[in-house]
Amino acid sequence: MAQRITAQIPVLETARLRLRAPLITDFQVYARIACSRRARFLGGPMTREEAWDDFARTCSVWLWRGHGAWVMMQKADDVPLGVVLLGFEPGDQDPELGIALTQAAEGQGFALEAARVARDYAFRALEFPRLVSYVSPENTRAVALMEKLGAQCEPALLNGNLVYRHTPPSARMDPHS
Repeated sequence: MAQRITAQIPVLETARLRLRAPLITDFQVYARIACSRRARFLGGPMTREEAWDDFARTCSVWLWRGHGAWVMMQKADDVPLGVVLLGFEPGDQDPELGIALTQAAEGQGFALEAARVARDYAFRALEFPRLVSYVSPENTRAVALMEKLGAQCEPALLNGNLVYRHTPPSARMDPHS
């Protein structure tokens, strides 16, 4: 049954990456991120139990909203590198683009590739009118990523986070941003 459900989740690809449905075996990678100091900007570090609850909740968004998390893998070796998410939590006013990488995946442009293809999927396939990313001001790597994506930082913080607004492709000057 699980295979039938995950088969319904679209696979997104870039030149180097494949974004696919999360599998239960991906929890190990998710926990490695969520239970480490790397998660300080994502509500962590978490315990393994908290990470499991967060992983399950993140994966369930597909059933509730028709979008959710993908596990990002390098095509060359199929090793999970992290998660990219189109999320929409209770209380959110807009859908969110989020990303979390393993330490080994940082600094290679994978976050930009994955975020770009997920963002474009949100606007083209899902026809989202709006998309935001919430970024801790101290998360300099995420701030740089949002700037590379061409997202516009709003003037006010929300719960201590910067709010970056992504623009649909039709409204962008550069179609490759």
